[in-house]
Formats: sequence, C-alpha cells, structure tokens
Amino acid sequence: MNPLSYFYTIRSYVESYAALIGRRFLSLLWVVALCIVIWFYGYLVALGDFKPLGTTQARLIAIGIILAIWLVYIVVTIYRGRKQDKELVDSIEREALANRQAEVGEIQTRLKEALALLRRVTKKRFGYIYDLPWYVIFGAPGSGKTTALTNSGLQFPLGDALGENAVKGIGGTRNCNWWFADEAILIDTAGRYTTQDDLDGSSKAGWEGFLGLLRRYRRSQPINGALVTLSIPDLLTRDPEEQRQELRSIRQRLSELDEYLRARVPVYIVLTKADLLHGFVEFFDGFNKTDRQQVWGTTFKLDESYTAENLPQRLMEEFELLQQRVDAMLIERLQQEQNAETRGRIFRFPAELARLKDRLHEALTELCASSPLIEAPLLRGVYLASGTQPETGRSPAASRTRRSYFLSRLFKDVIFPEAALVMRDKRLSRRQLLVRRIAYGVSAAAVAIVFTGWIFTYFANTQALAEADRKLGAYEQLVQGIPVRDVSDADFLRILPALDNLRDVNSGFARERVWNVSFGLDQEDKIAGRQRDAYQRALNALLLPRMIVQLQKQLKDEKDITRTFNSLKLYGMLGGMGALEPDFLTVQTHQMFASLYPGDGRAAAREALDRHAKALANGVLAPIELDARLIATARETIRNQAVGTRAYDILAGLPQARELMEWTPATAFGPLGERAFERRSKAPMAEGIEGLFTAEGYRTVVIPQVAHAARIALSEAWVRGSDDAIRGATVEQVAQAALQIYFDRFEKKWADTLADLRVKPSQTLGDAVETTRALANERNIVVEAAKSIADATDLRPGANPATLASAAEGDTTAAVLAATVNAADPYARLRDMLAAKGTTATGEANGGKAGGSPSEQLLAHFKMLNEQLARSATTSDEVARVFDVDSQLTKANQDLLQQARELPAPLDVWVAGVAADVGSLAVKSARSRIAELWAADAASLCSSIVTGRYPFDRSSSRDVAIADFTRLFGPSGVFQSFFKQRLEPFVDRTTNPWSWKGTFGAAGIPSSAIAQFENADKISRAFFPNGSETPAVSINVKPVSLTNASSAVMLEIEGERVVYYHGPIQAKSITWPSRENTASLSRIAFQPGGWQQAKTENGDWSPFRLFDGADIENQSGDLLRVRFANGAQAAEFDIQFGSVLNPFRLDAIAGFACPAQF
Repeated sequence: MNPLSYFYTIRSYVESYAALIGRRFLSLLWVVALCIVIWFYGYLVALGDFKPLGTTQARLIAIGIILAIWLVYIVVTIYRGRKQDKELVDSIEREALANRQAEVGEIQTRLKEALALLRRVTKKRFGYIYDLPWYVIFGAPGSGKTTALTNSGLQFPLGDALGENAVKGIGGTRNCNWWFADEAILIDTAGRYTTQDDLDGSSKAGWEGFLGLLRRYRRSQPINGALVTLSIPDLLTRDPEEQRQELRSIRQRLSELDEYLRARVPVYIVLTKADLLHGFVEFFDGFNKTDRQQVWGTTFKLDESYTAENLPQRLMEEFELLQQRVDAMLIERLQQEQNAETRGRIFRFPAELARLKDRLHEALTELCASSPLIEAPLLRGVYLASGTQPETGRSPAASRTRRSYFLSRLFKDVIFPEAALVMRDKRLSRRQLLVRRIAYGVSAAAVAIVFTGWIFTYFANTQALAEADRKLGAYEQLVQGIPVRDVSDADFLRILPALDNLRDVNSGFARERVWNVSFGLDQEDKIAGRQRDAYQRALNALLLPRMIVQLQKQLKDEKDITRTFNSLKLYGMLGGMGALEPDFLTVQTHQMFASLYPGDGRAAAREALDRHAKALANGVLAPIELDARLIATARETIRNQAVGTRAYDILAGLPQARELMEWTPATAFGPLGERAFERRSKAPMAEGIEGLFTAEGYRTVVIPQVAHAARIALSEAWVRGSDDAIRGATVEQVAQAALQIYFDRFEKKWADTLADLRVKPSQTLGDAVETTRALANERNIVVEAAKSIADATDLRPGANPATLASAAEGDTTAAVLAATVNAADPYARLRDMLAAKGTTATGEANGGKAGGSPSEQLLAHFKMLNEQLARSATTSDEVARVFDVDSQLTKANQDLLQQARELPAPLDVWVAGVAADVGSLAVKSARSRIAELWAADAASLCSSIVTGRYPFDRSSSRDVAIADFTRLFGPSGVFQSFFKQRLEPFVDRTTNPWSWKGTFGAAGIPSSAIAQFENADKISRAFFPNGSETPAVSINVKPVSLTNASSAVMLEIEGERVVYYHGPIQAKSITWPSRENTASLSRIAFQPGGWQQAKTENGDWSPFRLFDGADIENQSGDLLRVRFANGAQAAEFDIQFGSVLNPFRLDAIAGFACPAQF
C-alpha cells in the first residue's frame, strides 16, 4: 500500500472520532479539568513570595475568566461556521446572477448545486466541503474523459441526484459535471476548456472562472489531483503539429492549475481509447474481470516526479518493459485463439502498440517542459485504459462484447490513495496550523506548566537538599583530625576538601533548572544564611591560621626586599595591624598558592584556594596573635627600600597589571614567524614581555594608577614601623621616581627581548628558501613585527592624548605626564620608517622601478631573493647559473644587505643576518646534472626513434617500429623510467603544461623539456592503458550511414573487417595492434567495385594513415565520426576508443619532440 494512503486513513479515523465525540465537547473537558486544578491546587502556585491564586476569590475569578473565554470561543465558532457556509452558497448565487458571462454563471450554478447536494448527503453543517478528495479531469474534446468515468467501476451512490446530467455528458460534456463516488468527487470538465480554441473567449473565461471558484471556496485544498486524458488514436493519426498544439494547451492548463490554485497538484495521464489499437480487444479478450481491473501503466517514484526532466526517458524504459510483457504473452494468446482472422489481429497488436512509443515520448516531453519561469508539473504516472467506445468498424469478434479495461484499480489503488500528496497553499496551511496549535496549546498549557513545574521543583529541591546533607556530612568527616588551635602547618591541600564541601552546600540550588520559577517550593533561603555563617567560621578556623604560618615562614626565609615587604604587609593585615585591602590580599595569596603548588596538574587546587582566600577577604577576620619579634626582623630588612621603588612594586602588582595581555614574538610575527625567526636563548616564541611594559599597559595602568600607587606607598608607614623613609616625600615625587624605575626596566626588557630574536640561520638551500619565503609573504612579517614593536613601545604623550587626558587626576598626574616628555625613545627611528610614504632611493628590487616606502622596498627585496633561491632549489643547474653566471641571486642578496644598513634597530640586525646566511650557501647544480644525465642516457635514442618517422612526422613514409615505440613510451620505457628516477620530485604536474616545481609553494617554472615529458605521459596513457607493457588501443567501430551509390562497405584494420550493407547496424570492437599474425595493412572498400579495389595503407601504423585520409569530426572526447569517400560512394563510421585520450587525434603526438633544453 502506498505510504500516503496510511496517512490518509489515519487522518480519516481521527476526524471520524472527533466528529463522534464533538470537538466542542472535547474543549469543554479540557476547560473543566483546568478549572478543577485551579480550584484545588491554585494556591500552591508562587512567583517568589507572590501567590496569584492564594485566595478563594482569586481562584473563582480565574475560573470565571476561563469559562468566559470558552463561551466566547464557542459562540464565535458557531457564528463563523454558519456565516461561512451561508456565504459559500449565497455568494455563488449572487455572482451567477450578476455575472454577465453566461459561461461562468453556468459553472457557478453547477457548483452551487453540487455543494448543496454534498451538504445534504454528508449531513454536516460545517466542513463538509473537505470530506472527500476532489479531482479534476480534463483533456481535448472527444478524448474519452466522461467515458473513462462511466466505465471506471467506481460506485456513484447519489443515483439521479446528478446522474441525469452525467448521462448527458457522455459524448460531449458542455461545461462540467460533478461525479460523486464513494471515495472522491470527480469534476469532468468540457474538452473545450483544454483547447480554448473558440473566438469569443468563453472557454478561457469558463476555465479561469472554474479555477477561481475552486480556489475561493476550497482554499485549504482546492483539488487533490488532476487527470489528463490523451486519446491514443489521436496520438497515432493526427498531424504532428496539431497534436503538438494540443499538448501545449494541456501543458498551459497544468501550469494554470498550479498558478491559480497556489498548489502543486499531482497529475495522472490516462491514455484512453486503447481498444482502438488494432488487435487490442482480441489480445485481451481472454482476460477475466479481475484481469481487466489491473493498472496498465507506470507510477513514477516521488523523487522522480519532482525532477520531471528525466520522466520522458523513464517512461520509455517502463514502456519497453510493457512491450516486453506483451511480446511474452503473444505466443500463448496465438495458441489459445482458433480463428485465423482473430489470430492475425492478435499477432499485429504488439507492433501496433510499438507505434505508440515515439509519439508518447514526444507527448511527455512536451508536457514535462519547464523553464526558470515555469515549473514542471508534478507528474505521477502514465496509464493505458479503455472504456466502452462507439462502434468504429471493428471485427465481429472484437464487437461481441463491450467492456472496460484497466480503469477500476487505477482510481482505487493508485490515484485515490495519493489524495494527501497535493502541496497546499503554504500561507494558509501555516495559518491553520498556527490556529490549531494555539487552540490545543492554550487548553493544555496551564495544567502542564503547573504540574510539570511542581514535579521539577519538587525533585530539584529534594536533590539539592540531599546534596546539602551529603556535603555537610562529608565536611564533618573531613574536618575531624584537622587542628584548629595552635596550628603549626601550612598544608592548604589538607583543608581544601572540607572547605570545598562547605562552600558548595547550596550548589544544588544554584544549578540550572528547567523551571526558574519555584512555584512556592524553594528551600534555598532556609539554609543559605546558616551555610554562610558556617563557611566564614571554617575559613577563620582552617584557612587563616595556615596563611599566618606560611607568611611567618616566608618572612623568616625571604631575602628579597619586595617580597618581604608584601609578606609583612599581608601578615599585619591578617593580624589587625592595618586596614584590610581585599585586592592586595587576593594578589598575594594567589602568588603564595602558585609558589606552593606549581604546575598545570594543580591548577584546579590553586583556583579553589584563590576562591576561599577571596571569601576570607570579603568576610570578618577572627583575631589572631602575631609574632612581634618576626615583625621587627622583617622591618629591619625593608628599612632601606626607597619609597619610589615601593610605589613601583605596588604598581606592578596591581590586579589590572596582571590582567594585561603580554607582548609575544609569536603574536607579533604571526603564524609565519616561527618559520623564519627563533630565540637565541632557545626560549619559546610565545614567551614575551609583560603587558605592563607596553603602550597599552602604560596608558591604561601606569599613568592612571601611578599616583594611586604612590599614595599607597606613602600610607604604609605602619608596615615600616616608622615614617623615616617617607618623611617629607610628596605623591608627585614618589610617582615620578616610580615612573623612572618603570622607564629603565621598560627599556631593558625590550632591548633584551629583541636582542634575543634573530632570523633562523640557514644551513641548507632548503632552509634559506623556507625562511625567505616566509619573509617575502605579502603579509610581510618583518614589517608586521616592526609595527607591533613600534605600537607597543610608543609611550609618547601625543600618541593618544585622549586616553592620557582621561587618565589625568588633577595637578599630580599632570606633573607626572610632564615628566614623560623627555623620556628616552629608542624606537623612534623605527616609527619614522613605518610612517614613510615612499622613496626613490633603493635598488631595483621593485623590478627596476623607483620603489615605494622602506617597508615596500624590503618586501620587494625579500621577494626577489626568495624567487632566486626558489629557482636555485629546484635543480642544481639553475643554482650554478644564478650564482656563478648571471649572479641574479648574488645581486638580490647585495641589494638586501644594502637596505639592511639603512634600516633602524632591530630590523637592521635581522635583515643583515638573512643576507649573511644566503651569501654563505653553496648549492649543487641539480638542473645541470639532470640535463647531463638525459644527454648521456636517452637523448640520442629518442632522436633516432622519433625524428622523421610517422606518426610524429605525418609527412614521413617511415614508421616508428612498435618495439621502438614501446621502448620509448611504455610503462617501463625510457621516458617513464627517467621521469620517475630523476625528474618527478622537481616537476609540478598540476600546471598546464607541466613545469618545474616552485619550492615551498612558489609558482612553477615553465620548461619545454618538462612539457615534452607531459606529452610522453599522455602518449603512454593513451597507447598503454592500465599499465599494459605493449600498445593496446581499443577501437569500437560502428557503421552509421552508406550512400545509395554503394550496396556495401568494408573497413578492415589489420585483418579485422567491419562490413556494412543497408540494414541493421552492428558495432565491432577491434584491438590495435592486432594480436594475430595478420598482414599489417588497413583498407576501405565499397561495393560495387570489388573488395580488391580498396584504398589500402600498409605498415604498423596503417590504421592511423588510413584515418589520416578520411574526414574526421569530433563527436565527444572519445568518439569520432569518420567519413570515407570514393567518388559518389561514401560511408560514415563512429569510432569510439576506450579512453578520452584519443590516439588518432592526440595533440601530444603532433607536438612531441625529444627534450632538449631543461
């Protein structure tokens, strides 16, 4: 059964039960259920603390609103239904009366009668118009539409309701008739609607009016399919031009169906009056009723219907199968029939049926035609059928009974099951779907949301509470045995699991939930407060003492003044000596944990300890006793630190400074950087300079925060124990001192880092090519790095005045900014070079032109150097020539070195290093060596075989011997062997023609010698297919035509003959050279005249010489049309080869010459 029929059946069941129960009653059940839920459970709904249905009055109001909405819905649907049905009939009547066109008026009247009858029969007041699928049947006048319906075997239970008109329709339908079957409604249209050949346009108006009515009053699904009838006698006997016009009319009607109805309508083509085929009735006379009800035709696959351009060919394939089936039945039918005349008719029927094939192909091609503006019809199938026809001079045997053939199951088993296939109006379908979804969704949403919300909230709370109990239990177990008094260890990892469990007690409530609304069941607030108090107590009892122990250890062991100062300050903060600074505590504890637990494996532990330390800083610290002797010792250590240095340390340790992105060579040079540059110290390229020492750090952290850092340094007298070091110092003085330290360290860091960078030394030519290729890239990594350095080191006040101005803090920052005016700028020359727009100075690296900015000139020099190195890298000969003769590489290298002397630091060192490395390279002469090997091994052999010999010289009478040809071009021949052993690594076979391979992606270098190796490869593939060790050219010869002046033609190729007489065409496959011991000759001969009077060519290459004397026309890549002529005698052959490399027309042979210049 067709899958679509399942869909249609299920839909029918759903609609049937819905009609039995009543859609309004179903909606009432939903409303009642919702009201019950609101009344009994509405008070549980909560949005935080707000309970919208908490009171009895609120629930009653909600229930009243729902009932009022349902009543309005019922009233509106009843009113709209009655109004639509009344308008459906009344508007048709009004339009029929008002319409001056009698044609459209009559159709409207017929539609009104049909709808009234349909409503009366279905006993429905609403929706009856969609109970059954509708089909429209159309075709040319007299094509058998009405007859097909009359004899379809369908049951029309309405009898005389429209039966009288139906009977009148036989022999010529006037307008259209509605046929009410059990399974569907079929609309039989007049044939003139199809052809529309009347002069007054009434048929066109009637047809368009008919489609307009369907579209207007059955919008959701105007029709479910269209049946097109084509008369078989008309297809066979009518004038082709007239038939073509009729088919185009039908094609136009199909397009109008899709256009007017805004639907993709399935189309079924029924070939009627099959019984008028000579012998049809006699052939199928033995069929019983069941046999006659079969479907005789083909239904296309659905995907084939959507791609209609292939349907004509598919129909021919199916028709061929049908023809074969008829042929298979012929013998049996002849044996069953005794009457000689009848047997004669039976015998001729298959041939009669075969006549239909070409006409049917033409018809389907016309009907399936499409264009960018017109979509092809959704053609589902083509079927042959026969209804009862008037007597037309048949034999008595054929006329003894009138029966229909191949109609009944066509409707019931093929067409009707696909009723749901029609592609409806998408906009209307979307609206209807939206209305249905809203109707169902609104009725179920409230109940579903409430119940689902309670369920999810209940389980979420249960899970969260269980998790909280589990973590509290785990905390109590973990904390046992951990000392909280007289702590002497700094084992933070020991206390970490306990703190994690206690901190995450409420984590179950923080998880993402399906429902963010708790519906009044949230329990988080009940335990959150107690959890926070317990967690803070645990931090003071477990974390704080161990931090004190670790700080005491650091103060005893630390020798660095800066770290001692920070440790002492944090130690005093935790003990209450000074105000707690949460940011300072976070930074120092982060460094503490990083030094205690380094490595990626402990990153998670460090992050967890950082979170606990931050929570401790944001809470209330418990009092703790400090070691006064240790504090005094530490103060003695930091006594001599200048306050400016301390301000710089504070500035460098700010969280904003640590968050800055560092400058790295890897980022500055980009992806190509590691191919050209390295660190002298072998440090990774991803390791660079802290973000504080960049222009961004300077403008976003140093300038805005230096005064703040100075104030903090001045406020740390409690850490020092006295104010001797800061007495008399001002914020401005301290800030300027900090800035000076910053500038000194800035310059040193950049100088050290850039001095550590260098261009990779080249040990081989390959290294040099790779390096210079990276340098010569259009991105120009050297200039990009220079820009990155120039931007990162640009601390000038005028570089970004707006940013600096926004950072100003009154007179203090203004004075600080003034101090930067005279700061050293070691990379000023670098910025000047990048700002230069162009020069006329440096050499001819730009192709001899006055060349651009220094950056552009540098890129041009790199490109020239890379080009010379790449050419040298392909073969050693090119290297020798460039270095020793033309000195192009040497000149390019000298130009680069000259520019290096003019470049600012650090570019001058980098570029000079490239020139020094290239100048020290010695490269072997690869290309010269290859040329020498070819000259010694194969050059003379190639010349002796090829020069002045056919087929390489078409005018020569001397042939290349097959053995010599194989020796030169065979799979193991000279060219293939030399190429694989010597040339292959250096040749780029992706270019056309082949060329020398450019190193590391550079463009290939053309070479005539390499091009000849490509020709040799093509010759090898054409004459030695699949690696054959001997030539084997497969030739398929097929005669095409022979002039009337000849009775026969013979084409002979080395003993294999193809003889053609005027008759059936047979192709023959020939392999050249022949494997048989036959004469090496090929010839063409005609009759009359005798086979001996032939045009003959001798020798190993005789077929090629014979075809050289013929007229040859290319049909496709491996197909030739060859014409031989001898006066009035001429013949054409199709010559097809086993490969698109056609040996007879191979350009590689015509253009071949032995390689000379590599």
